[in-house]
Amino acid sequence: MKYVAFMVIVLGAVPVMTALGMWSERWRGWLVTALVFSTALGDLANVNFVSLELYRGPDRGYEINLADLIALALALALAVRLPRRVRWLPYNMLPLALLFVGCVVATVIAPAPLLGTFTLFKLVRVFIVYWAVANALETGVPSRAVWRGFVLVAVFLTTLALKQKYVDGLYRVHASFDHSNTIPLYANLVLPVLLMWAMVDRGLDMRRAAVSALAAMGLTVTVMATFSRAGLALSVFGIVGALLASARRAPRRRLLPVVSVVLVAGLLGGAVAADSLIDRFLNAPESSAEARSEFNEAAIAMAREHPLGVGLNNFSRVLTDVDRYRAGITVMKGEEQAGVAHHIYLLTAAELGYVGLLLFLLIMARFTWRGGWHGLKARTTDAMLARGLMLGLCTLHAAGLLEWAFRTTPVMYMTAIVCACTVAFTRRASGSRGAVPA
Repeated sequence: MKYVAFMVIVLGAVPVMTALGMWSERWRGWLVTALVFSTALGDLANVNFVSLELYRGPDRGYEINLADLIALALALALAVRLPRRVRWLPYNMLPLALLFVGCVVATVIAPAPLLGTFTLFKLVRVFIVYWAVANALETGVPSRAVWRGFVLVAVFLTTLALKQKYVDGLYRVHASFDHSNTIPLYANLVLPVLLMWAMVDRGLDMRRAAVSALAAMGLTVTVMATFSRAGLALSVFGIVGALLASARRAPRRRLLPVVSVVLVAGLLGGAVAADSLIDRFLNAPESSAEARSEFNEAAIAMAREHPLGVGLNNFSRVLTDVDRYRAGITVMKGEEQAGVAHHIYLLTAAELGYVGLLLFLLIMARFTWRGGWHGLKARTTDAMLARGLMLGLCTLHAAGLLEWAFRTTPVMYMTAIVCACTVAFTRRASGSRGAVPA
């Protein structure tokens, strides 16, 4: 039934969405909103073809989801309706292309090339999302379209988290995602900029500003309900960073109400979850840290012995099949298939080699630097929003030291959207399409 519904959407909804996007800028704005929101749906709105569900790596099949269909429709509408205004080669295109070439090479030499093609397929889809959102914003779609999507994401995830926590009785909520560890990386990308919007965007009335602040705190509650210690610490970093970064720019009549919402929501949430949080911080199992360390050591060994990496999306396969790597695994040695290194940078080095890691770091550094440069240099609303986006990217970088969840589809899609917004907002803030430092 799921495949039938998918074909109906492809054959019917995509042409309709494309036509609406070509019709007016207003409809393109709503497509952006729908695209942003659809990234939060997770397994509720996707179909997997040639799926290998038992594989423990990040990608287990050729996945297509609702976000892909909306992004495709939006991209087609922009390309047909505004061919002279879109940027066919968006910011960071050269390093992105070089990284993709490296991923192709790593797939060709991999022991299981099919596994690598799963990720290659996803990388193409992620790029379409980035291209569509960046060009939609740069060709006139207002930033309010993204704000609506972020708010809907926060409301949806918070509602699911509260239901799972207090109705279903789950200890660690996962919302619409495969695992609870996905939530902190995904939510913390959005949380700082939602607070920044509430503080500095004079285009939002007080009611919408309050909604934006409450949405940010709802995401904090959602992260808290996962009992991710690092995730909660990074949420606090995002909140404090956003408040400090926007304090001088925020109107006084807005500063106190927003800060009050943050404090009240934080105190209430902390009071309700205090006992469980303290227990989590004090009594987290040592085996979890030991298992992470063992996987990371295996990743370092793979990167050292394979200059081009062991193959895209092949870390789990190699760790399972190669005895000299598997011999170092003791905590999880009873599992039939090995898992993934909980360190996105070591995982990247293991699968793509150190050249691939350097390209990945270059790409992420350029997006983050772009948001930080204009966030500190300019004083416009767009510049302040770019600063909030930079804070979200910083939480992602820090979380990557402890998690591989960047490679999950929802986090990669939200990262692509945040990067696209960073590019568009900084171009507006610079006052010139070519005035942004490389």
